[in-house]
Amino acid sequence: MSNSDPTVDLKFIRHVRDQISPHIVQTPLYRSTTLSDVLQRDIFLKLENFQFTSSFKERGALAKLNSLTKEQREKGVIAMSAGNHAQALAYHASRMGIRATIVMPRTTPVAKIDKTRHFRPEIVLHGVTFDETIEYVEDRRDSEGSTLIHPFDDVTVIAGQGSTGLEILEQLREVDTIVVPVGGGGLISGIGLAVKSLKPSVRVIGVQSAHYCPVYAKFKQEAWRSERSQLSIAEGIAVKRPGKLTMPILESVVDDMVVVSESAIETAMFRFLDIEKFVVEGAGAASLAAVDAFPDIAQGKTVCVVSGGNVDPAVVADIIQRTLVRTERIVRLHSTVQDIPGSLSKLTNDVSTTDSNIVDIYHRRSFGSSTLDATVVELIVQLRGEDDKATLIKKLRELGHSVTDPDQVTN
Repeated sequence: MSNSDPTVDLKFIRHVRDQISPHIVQTPLYRSTTLSDVLQRDIFLKLENFQFTSSFKERGALAKLNSLTKEQREKGVIAMSAGNHAQALAYHASRMGIRATIVMPRTTPVAKIDKTRHFRPEIVLHGVTFDETIEYVEDRRDSEGSTLIHPFDDVTVIAGQGSTGLEILEQLREVDTIVVPVGGGGLISGIGLAVKSLKPSVRVIGVQSAHYCPVYAKFKQEAWRSERSQLSIAEGIAVKRPGKLTMPILESVVDDMVVVSESAIETAMFRFLDIEKFVVEGAGAASLAAVDAFPDIAQGKTVCVVSGGNVDPAVVADIIQRTLVRTERIVRLHSTVQDIPGSLSKLTNDVSTTDSNIVDIYHRRSFGSSTLDATVVELIVQLRGEDDKATLIKKLRELGHSVTDPDQVTN
């Protein structure tokens, strides 16, 4: 931080908020009755996915654009982003008439690229991960004289994200805990500074994916090494190094940090879709996943910050399918049937009597344990009634079918 940089404090956060408020959404905060019942905690959701570009990133991007001089605006801006910062910056730069160049990792979801392209910036796909884009971005900045707008390691960006914390306190004065997804640390640093300045008793908890948890490791003083080929469903917080500016702030305002598994994040994404009826990206669902995995962090009235909702529809479809399988709402069965007319029909009819629905059926005469007079049938079944997998198998056996669970491990 140079001597000319402002100090990120409550006064500066309030000043930035006043500047950006006319052009961003004061997003809803409400109590989720169903999630509170399911998780046995008092859960409130701060829905930053309701911003125009579906993430909190608009706050910091607009704050930085507002701070540029006339000369800086004329030379344009450049940024590296996996998607949300890109969309936010491209949208507000376009609105303000500022030329923007967005450099994205090649692994960026197509949905985020397409949404960013809608605002007509120059888009460059470079590198495999977020960090591999930095050198290219710095070269472009130096050669063109444009202003680099960092997604998190900038005092004005941090202050912009801090406006989220001010809103939370206004919308839920009795808040006890705030759980925040952490990538580079800009959002939690801003929220933590704002909240701790006004209500120090509020607990601020950070959460990262187990695949990318350098901030957690540094906070806990543990070793962490990234795997180059590792991908995360929460790519929006898949940052390999903590921010130089954000980490000291984070260490001063965050009470604790946790890490959650990829499957836990997927389950949280599914719950948002199934229960709350809206789409949340992996990073945005991490706060709910944390409360599910570590219930003790959710003390009192707990706000889960839903940081964004930009996710590829194909990814959502895969997550729905995997979650239905993981929770055994879709199951796989094997049945050996006699190779005579009517035997397969009887099996399918008997499955229907259980209120379950056959999604797929594979009649394999030439593979597995098929014999001259019998064949193995694989059923993919959606459980619709009150039966679980074991009960369904029991009922089919009582009806005279030879049924086994191919996913059951036998010793």
